Amino acid sequence: MKYQSTQFVIKTSKQCNLRCQYCYEFSELHKSDVMTMAQIESMYRHIESYYRSLEIPVAIHFIWHGGEPLLISPQFYWEALDLQAKIFASNHYQITNGVQTNLTILDDERLLLLAEGFDRVGVSVDIFGDLRVYENGRDSQARVLANMDRLREAEIPFGCITVLSKKNINNVEQIYQFYRKLGLSARLLPLHQTSNQGQNSGIEIDPHSVLKAFQTIFDLWLADEEFVWIVPVIEMVTEVLNFYDPSVACNFYDKREWEGINLVNITGDLYGYADAYEIDLSYGNLFTTPLGELFSGKKHEQSILAAEQRLEQTCVNCKFFGACCGYPIAENGYEYNELDPDGAIRCIVHKGMLQYIEYRLIEEGIINGGIVDLQRLKVAQVDREVQHV
Repeated sequence: MKYQSTQFVIKTSKQCNLRCQYCYEFSELHKSDVMTMAQIESMYRHIESYYRSLEIPVAIHFIWHGGEPLLISPQFYWEALDLQAKIFASNHYQITNGVQTNLTILDDERLLLLAEGFDRVGVSVDIFGDLRVYENGRDSQARVLANMDRLREAEIPFGCITVLSKKNINNVEQIYQFYRKLGLSARLLPLHQTSNQGQNSGIEIDPHSVLKAFQTIFDLWLADEEFVWIVPVIEMVTEVLNFYDPSVACNFYDKREWEGINLVNITGDLYGYADAYEIDLSYGNLFTTPLGELFSGKKHEQSILAAEQRLEQTCVNCKFFGACCGYPIAENGYEYNELDPDGAIRCIVHKGMLQYIEYRLIEEGIINGGIVDLQRLKVAQVDREVQHV
């Protein structure tokens, strides 16, 4: 059975024991409020009623987020997961749960939760930069690395997210080697622009620096005998391969047809990925309103039109459009790109990477006359169906 996939990023609490300078929740990290189980039940039922009305089976991935989600008692999550299993009991659904943690807190109860409660575990660690600090300014990395060893000893699979900033963007080769040595998958996430003026002062990076860093990662990956899973570079390799594969159908991002990533704030306010925390752009409140009503509302239509306009201005004349679905522009268009005088977004990082990957594969003879020599590429280990998370 083929499932249509969607994600709900659930902000259970904003409270955190770290004070990472670049955190887009920075101004709320002191707040100890937590979603109530009644709110979670209402959210579940409003989500379930919408997807039950569709004819297609749906894979829903819940990502429990914060703040630091593991500051909350494990019992909270066991109750939430039990409730979820009852509400989404139909085989119409394929339900998975992930958690994104700073991994500074890992007792036996939480180790059991990560092993048996969650399907996926993401660990935030920057390797270089000294920006992931406790409230007193003390660096958290030694504790995180020790707890990563505990996960490995317990055979709990996990991946990592590393935020690229001015503090570590020149260390991408060492970051790559770190993940290679440990056999871990990782996402490199360029510094997110926050709404707090001056918050990222001194650690900002520009799109050309991001492009150069990703190019370095690709060159390391291409020359490596080992397969190292570094996102988004692997996703971009997949898109270039799809461009040259006539058997792969074109894939165009259509927010009107399907919403793939949804963010639920602790207040219940629902956002699309591009509009997070812009309260005037919230679709409405998922605690009080069924998802179907929110998706048919004016705010959702406004978000759809904005995404469609970005695609129209930037993507339709790109040769890779269809291999690249346009998601990076539709949902994240103003992050690490520049604007042309007519307002069109100049796709510096993503398009620049697709061009660079194509150039390097041609230079190496892996692409020759429009044909890809798959035997010379580690393509067997590349997931050809790109998913953006």
